[in-house]
Amino acid sequence: MWRLAEEDPEEMPIGFEIAFPSTLETAKGLGIPFPIPMEVMHSFPTTIMHSLEGMPGVDWDRILKLQSSDGSFLFSPSATAYALMQTGDAKCYEYINRMLKKFDGGVPNVYPVDLFENIWAVDRLERLGISRYFKKEIKQCLDHVHRHWAEKGICWARNSEVQDVDDTAMAFRLMPLHGYDISPSVFEYFEKDGKFFAFVGQSTQAVTGMYNLNRASQVRFPAEDVDVT
Repeated sequence: MWRLAEEDPEEMPIGFEIAFPSTLETAKGLGIPFPIPMEVMHSFPTTIMHSLEGMPGVDWDRILKLQSSDGSFLFSPSATAYALMQTGDAKCYEYINRMLKKFDGGVPNVYPVDLFENIWAVDRLERLGISRYFKKEIKQCLDHVHRHWAEKGICWARNSEVQDVDDTAMAFRLMPLHGYDISPSVFEYFEKDGKFFAFVGQSTQAVTGMYNLNRASQVRFPAEDVDVT
């Protein structure tokens, strides 16, 4: 436990401070600060919703107001199942029941992930140099992403109230290359005090998000006016 105080944040497993609540209590006993943004969690949708099962002191009346449109909590079956156990919410039950039927009694750790799947499939085909053999499939993938593109960006799944710069940057880089017209102003929602962030309310920076943001910034198109001053 004492090593937590010296750990590099970039090497810490995602959601560690949430998924293992017992670690919090041990850390407190050792005098190691381990803050959780409780007010942020209850105020607007953040990625904390994905790990509710490890979160102590949840105000369920407030949290239920942040539920995703499909009945889940940020598309996490485990977080949604925990919320169902605590509240008996009908929408949570409907989401879990759909997952059990769809996956024959088992569920993935997150569902849906349709935007992520489509974006990364296209990227991998292009990086492998075989995209010319999958033009029809690539168009289908990007049509789906474009249908669910939003002014503030996207997340790994459609109809999400949480957006991330990783999926947004990847989609922004790919779609104009295939003829889709989207505005770079989307990145204004991922910038604060002159710095970019991956998620609203994040506790650490996401390396892959910044990497894909950098890749997106290197794409320039004919007649584009870029201020380099």
